[in-house]
Amino acid sequence: MHKKQSSINTTGGEGQRLKNVARLAASMKPYFPEMIGAMVSAFLKHLANIASAGLVAYMAALAMEGRLGERFGLLFIWLCACLVTKALMCYGEMWFGHDVAYRVLKDFRIKLYDKVEALSPAFLLEKHSGQIGATLMGDVEILEWFLAHTFGSALVAGLITLLLLAALAWIHGALSILMLVFAVLVSATPFIFQKRADTQGREVREKLAVANAVTIEGIHGLRDLLTLNYLERYKAKNREAMQDLYRAQIKYSRRQGVETMLMQFCVGSFTVIVMGLAAVFVSQGLIPFSVYPVVVMLSALLFSPLIEVCGAARNLGLVFAAANRLQVVFDTRPVVQDEEQAADTEGPLEGSISFDQVSFSYRPELAPVLHDVGFDVKPGETVALVGPSGAGKSTCVNLLLRYWDPQSGSIRLDNRDLRRIPLNSLHDMTCAVLQDVYLFNISVRENIRLGNVDADDEAVIAAAKAAYAHDFILSLPRAYDTLTGERGIRLSGGQRQRVAIARAILKNAPVLILDEAVANLDAESERHIRLALKEQLAHRTILMVAHRLSTIMSADKLIVLNEGRVVQIGSPGALINQDGFYKGLVSDQFDTAGALL
Repeated sequence: MHKKQSSINTTGGEGQRLKNVARLAASMKPYFPEMIGAMVSAFLKHLANIASAGLVAYMAALAMEGRLGERFGLLFIWLCACLVTKALMCYGEMWFGHDVAYRVLKDFRIKLYDKVEALSPAFLLEKHSGQIGATLMGDVEILEWFLAHTFGSALVAGLITLLLLAALAWIHGALSILMLVFAVLVSATPFIFQKRADTQGREVREKLAVANAVTIEGIHGLRDLLTLNYLERYKAKNREAMQDLYRAQIKYSRRQGVETMLMQFCVGSFTVIVMGLAAVFVSQGLIPFSVYPVVVMLSALLFSPLIEVCGAARNLGLVFAAANRLQVVFDTRPVVQDEEQAADTEGPLEGSISFDQVSFSYRPELAPVLHDVGFDVKPGETVALVGPSGAGKSTCVNLLLRYWDPQSGSIRLDNRDLRRIPLNSLHDMTCAVLQDVYLFNISVRENIRLGNVDADDEAVIAAAKAAYAHDFILSLPRAYDTLTGERGIRLSGGQRQRVAIARAILKNAPVLILDEAVANLDAESERHIRLALKEQLAHRTILMVAHRLSTIMSADKLIVLNEGRVVQIGSPGALINQDGFYKGLVSDQFDTAGALL
């Protein structure tokens, strides 16, 4: 049953954070060897960095004592080895870490598109394309911070810290305890601001989605904005959306600045205290003088792994906000899905259609769009759904294509409930040409071939001729190889419509649905296409939504709808001679046309 689609909600507390960590960590499981490679590389990189700094400090101390000469050769070799190891491990960490991250991001994008496709079109009904684009691309991209710079790095930082605690304990126990205290303070900083980071991260992602939606909508509707002289006002709306995004981003950045300040204050305080404490230990003979420069040098580097992780953790507000938005999409249950009993149709499809007491509402809180609608379409029959705007004609088409399921009643194709037919099989059995045609930014030839990807060029040209499109296609700069542009922008509305009809003819599905398919065509082109459909699809069932009287009169039978109810059924000739709703509808059209003349 239809349920209201929730908007993208990103709320969630500590439990939601842990779920996000578990889900993101699980997404890396298929690439476990690469992840181990990244962690080993990061561990050796930090170890080599600390060791090289310690060696330099130790060599400086020996030089001051006049004892460097006897050990210089060996220490220099070790220093070079550390520097080479650090360079190689930096490369390894970047290579393995980002290899895992980008593989996981690729998997997320593929799964997310598949999920959106399964949820459509109901999911798209309440979403701006910019918001969906932000989820598909922007939110997924944000996860790279966690995958490449946080998860493995946190484990490495913990291990490095334990090793350094042990090393300092060997030098003097007080230094180890001091480092432990400051390590806890540095690590705790992101958690102190966690709630604020989550709230601000959620706000940034939401404002970014709105800003994307406003910009993309303004680009798509630029022609209308110009013709309506609304461009300056829309620019003001765009500026307001960008200003809202800026406010959210600057608030987020200020918190990041405070976190960085506190962490650097802790590290600086630790270094100063260690210098003083170690000097006292040297004066008391508790540690040798040659160790003092090592302790001072290391005190500035001991927290580098933690600082690196905490620096990435400052962005976890954005990461988890993005992860929540993605998970909402993944967790959304499709309005329509295959049932367990669904099975492919055996044998050829005749093409009969039956609506049996169908009632439907797009949302539970809204009034029903259809009320107990019932009608039958025989195989090979051409039936037109007619009625005023809002009568429920396109809704009948949407239900037949199974974009939604009715709340009550049933729709049958060849006496089989649509819910018992797999969606892929249903899509093979039907083909729809809608008023708002979408053409992809590929050649005209390939746009037509979408109806049958195995069709050869001769079949494509034959379908184009049948759709009265061949002549205008030949007049294009590269004929059938001409790119149509995004959404078919390089073609007129009527030309796009003819390409879509050619695509439907090439598919040759048993059931053809035409939703105002000829509304953008001139009378001559419409006549040719009606004749072509009769010739090419003579034995196919055609259900069409139409307002034009010429299109309506070509149908074998009319289903007259008003306010979501079937009010009349019959042939065009019979209904025009009856005193009823259809006759009044036709009279209104003539009266309107006469008034315009």
